Amino acid sequence: MCKIIVYSNESFEGRTTEFKHDVHNLAEKGFNDVIASIKVIGEPWVAYYDENFAGKQRVFEEGEYATFDDKGRFSSLKKVSADLDNPEIQLFEHVNYGGRSVTIYKETNLHSIAFSDTASSHKVKGGVWVLYEHINRQGSQLLSFPGEEVSSYVPLSFNDVASCVRPLLPKP
Repeated sequence: MCKIIVYSNESFEGRTTEFKHDVHNLAEKGFNDVIASIKVIGEPWVAYYDENFAGKQRVFEEGEYATFDDKGRFSSLKKVSADLDNPEIQLFEHVNYGGRSVTIYKETNLHSIAFSDTASSHKVKGGVWVLYEHINRQGSQLLSFPGEEVSSYVPLSFNDVASCVRPLLPKP
């Protein structure tokens, strides 16, 4: 079973509901811009700042989140149901897949390979990847699914900021 339980207050208090399927518009469910704590059971979920899975995003893997920095900002939710096996992402120094590139298969601190704050585009060959603004899985996130090709991070306000990347791993 895979579901996300959302709460209007921190520490699993206030109004609550659970979702087992994607929610394009949380306003229709009475939970737009109010989620302050979350429980995830099963596969990961992605919370988006805008409806229809747009805008900034945040990944929530199985577990309990009594509070988080961007509470009260989510407008849509999407269950991660993509194939998580055989992760591979190719990062490029410039937009439109130009300049130096690096292919990554596992969680990587981009500082350690001299590619931090450098990437401007990518191609996902396998798995679901999370790119982070800072090391140690901190800061803004950019999520990308198998087969996605992002030719420019500029419109996503993510250009030259990625410092850490990691694939979401399948459950054992």
